[in-house]
Amino acid sequence: MTSVVAKRTERGAVPVAIAVAIALACASAIAGTAIALAQANAVPAAANSAAPREGSSSLPSTIAPTITEAPEESAAPAHRSRRHRKTPNWVIQSKAQLALEADPRFKDVHVSITQPGVVVLNGEVLDDAAKAAAAQTVGGVPGAKRVINALTTQSLKWLLLQNRISQTLQQNGLTMVSVKVIGKTAFLSGQVSSAADKDRAVAVVNSAAPEVNIGTNLIEIKSSMF
Repeated sequence: MTSVVAKRTERGAVPVAIAVAIALACASAIAGTAIALAQANAVPAAANSAAPREGSSSLPSTIAPTITEAPEESAAPAHRSRRHRKTPNWVIQSKAQLALEADPRFKDVHVSITQPGVVVLNGEVLDDAAKAAAAQTVGGVPGAKRVINALTTQSLKWLLLQNRISQTLQQNGLTMVSVKVIGKTAFLSGQVSSAADKDRAVAVVNSAAPEVNIGTNLIEIKSSMF
C-alpha cells in the first residue's frame, strides 16, 4: 500500500514542477516586457525635455538689454584690515562715467546705479561692437558687480528707417529702386522707366522720412524696361 501511494505522489509531483516552471517563465517574460516599455517611454520624454519650447523667442541683441557679470576682484592682501568696506554707489558711478568719457565712442552713454554694485548703461552707440565694449569698460571698474547694458545702436535705427523707406517705395510701384540709409542720409540706386519716376522716388523718400537728406541718386532711367 505504501509503495502505491509513493508512486502516485511521484506521478503528481511532475506536473506540479512543470506548472511552476511555466509560471516562472511567464513572470520573467512579463517583467522583461515592462522594463522595455519603460525604457522606450523614457526616451521621448527626455527628448521633449531637451527640445526648446514652442513659441520661445529672444529679442535681437541691439534691442534687448544684456546683463554682464563683472570679473571678481582679487583677494585683498593679508596685511589689510579684515573688514571689507563696500565701495559707495556714487563712487562706482563716477568712476564708470569717467572711464566711458575717455573713449569718444561712448560720448552719448550715461551711467546709473540701481542697486549696490549694479551699473545700468543707457544711451546710444554706433553698433553692437561699441555696445559690448562699453559694458566691458564699466565691468572693469572697482566695485561694479553687474552691468545691465540697455544701450541702443545707431545702426539699428538706420536699418529700421531704411526698411520703412523701402516699404514705401514698394507700395508706390517703385519696385526696382533701392535705398541705403547711413546716419541722416539716404542713397538711392536702381532703375525706373522715366525721369518722372526718378523724381517721384525722391518725393517718396522725403515723404516717408522727412528727417533724412538725399545723398547720391544713382537711379538709372531705362524706358524699355517695361
